[in-house]
Amino acid sequence: MDVTVVAGSGRYAGGARLPSREDWRGVHVHRVRCTSLGRASAGRRLTDYATYFILAAARVIAMHPPDVVVCLSTPPLLALLGAMARRRGARFVYKVEDLYPDVAFALGALRERSVLGRALAWLSRAILARADAVVALDGAMAETLHARGARRVEVIPNWADGQRLRLDLEAGERFRREECLEGRFVVLYAGNLGRAHRFDTVLGAAKALAGREPRVLFLFVGDGERLAEVRAASLGSANVKLMPYQPAARLNALFNAADIHLVTLRDEAAGLLVPSKYASALAAGKPVLMAGARSSAMAQEIERERLGFSCGHDAEQIATAVLAACGDPVRVRRQGEHAREVFTTRYDRTMATAQWHDLIGGLARSSMRVEGDGG
Repeated sequence: MDVTVVAGSGRYAGGARLPSREDWRGVHVHRVRCTSLGRASAGRRLTDYATYFILAAARVIAMHPPDVVVCLSTPPLLALLGAMARRRGARFVYKVEDLYPDVAFALGALRERSVLGRALAWLSRAILARADAVVALDGAMAETLHARGARRVEVIPNWADGQRLRLDLEAGERFRREECLEGRFVVLYAGNLGRAHRFDTVLGAAKALAGREPRVLFLFVGDGERLAEVRAASLGSANVKLMPYQPAARLNALFNAADIHLVTLRDEAAGLLVPSKYASALAAGKPVLMAGARSSAMAQEIERERLGFSCGHDAEQIATAVLAACGDPVRVRRQGEHAREVFTTRYDRTMATAQWHDLIGGLARSSMRVEGDGG
């Protein structure tokens, strides 16, 4: 299988630009020189999306038509390139990370009945109808996609690399020493501080716990539109700490430094996106505290499998769950051990890549059969 990737030119969390072309483990990587303004505001993100879309479109048009093209849902409208390639004979796979424009409607970023909203909704349905396969992250998202007109939907969950992320107590203790976290019960939120996530109840729980359990520390590692909200809460607080995105080499140590991992999701976003940090927490053998969207498949799995706590958007429930975990290290350890077991059976990279290999390989073979029949 010959694979070519058309990517952006910068790193996710900033840093130096990468080579315009390289072969990485047999994959041909072409990077277009789009902007890398970051996630601090909607305007910056839209500029990055637009420049990538235009330059990627030019690159795709110039390439020899592939047998299969895979497009992500982010940036929005990127899947138009997949539909374009399909008109040239390729099979088109649409991988949905965030279901647009539904997410924008749900979060109040775009009015559903506006001219732009109606146009984007029509375009989204057209893309779903034209895709040879649509990949959803969980069953709830798959149901939504079927309702929107997708013909074939495959569920391949967010995954993590179980070789790179694993239970490593020594690495976690080293990170704690380096960052002065020794003796604290660390509740970790690692990733995008975006609109789809809600932090007011979590910060309310942190405030309530400040005088009740001094060992508890809420550690936020990342960036995004809601960073200012979290930063304001951290000023003068002894139990809220912020850190920037960490280098890849420190991620396993960071995840192991936590006692419990925090995941948040607004109720309106359930079924429209799935936080990827969940799989990473399970990979590190850590329990999960879900703050929000109790109707989500993730919250239901946490409750069903006893992988941690599902609290909804209730500051007192969140505080109570953190106190319970802080006071029962044996329970936390057992939940973490079971989390790793669940990870190895559902969320490991090897399982997801095998599903992707089968999906793409099957579509490629069907594409070649059609070409052969036509010749």
